[in-house]
Order: sequence, then structure tokens, then C-alpha cells
Amino acid sequence: MYFKMRSSLATSELLLVRALDCDLELELPFTFSLNVLRNMGSISFYQTTSISPSSSSPPQVSSFGFQKDIWKRMENEMPLSFNVIARLTWMFVWDSLCSPKVTLKHSAPEIALGCLYLALRTTDACLQMTMTEWVDQWGASDNVSVQAVRDVALDLLELYEHSSLSIDKKLFDSLPNSSTTSPLTDSDSFYI
Repeated sequence: MYFKMRSSLATSELLLVRALDCDLELELPFTFSLNVLRNMGSISFYQTTSISPSSSSPPQVSSFGFQKDIWKRMENEMPLSFNVIARLTWMFVWDSLCSPKVTLKHSAPEIALGCLYLALRTTDACLQMTMTEWVDQWGASDNVSVQAVRDVALDLLELYEHSSLSIDKKLFDSLPNSSTTSPLTDSDSFYI
């Protein structure tokens, strides 16, 4: 009985998704951001260190260790400074996917460039061009606007500010009430 109901429910969900014409294939911003960073590393204008990427063959991608292989590739093929930026970008992309405000409003290339730009600015990387020039260079093929990249970065900063405020509020609320547990009374005074 259970398996019949489960199969019926899955079939009904599939019919509903098809009837609503939902697109279930999703492009994630991870690969776009890492490709931009890798391409930035291959252009001498962006190289800040003398370390060159290794010329080893790309790793074989297995179905089980896909993310692990991406991390290995990132660590082995990029200079150290780009590796730090890539890790920070990866973290920003994961956080952006947790925010409906960012995910539903922006495309994958916009999110990728916004997270990468935020990572570059967070690490004080030397960008010898303005944000407009940078976005025009890396986002022109996907029609990414400077305003969209700026909005993604600001939305992420707002997300971090909001989460830190909620954490601070939770910590503040968990502190004991000062009127009931304070060892000092109103008659106590401080002398300097």
C-alpha cells in the first residue's frame, strides 16, 4: 500500500511540474566564477605572483568525487593568491544560494561575478581597473550589468549583516537579565 501511494504521489508531482512548465534544470554559478578566475590567472594583466599553474593533465571526474575533484583541480592549477580568492568566492556562492533574494532575482553569471568581485575586494586583490571595466570584460558575453553585480554584492553584505545581527540578538537574549542576577545594587557606587 505504501509503495503504491508513494508512486502515485511521485507521478502526480511530476504531472504538476510539467503542467506548470517548471524548468528543473538549474545552472549554478560555481563553474562560471572559477572559469573567470582561471581566465584571469591566464592573463598576465591579472597575475600578481610569479607562480604559474601546473601543466598537469586535468583530473578524471568521477560521479562520486565530483566536488572533491573540482577542489583538487582548483588547488593544483591555480597560484596561491588565486586559490584564496577561489575559496572565498566558493563560500560567497554557497551563501548566495541560501538567500532567496539573490538566487531568485539574479542569473548564475551575475551571482558568480558578484561573488567573485566581493572576494577580490575582500582579499584586497590588486585590480587595476574600475568595477565597470571589470564587469564589461568578464560579463559582456552573458549580458551582465554592473548594477546587477553591485546588487549581488550588496545583497550578500546585507545577508551577512542581518545574520550577524540575529546572532548578536540571540546571544544578547541568552544573557541573564541584569536586574535579577547583578551582584551590584542601586546603592553600590564606583570609585575611580
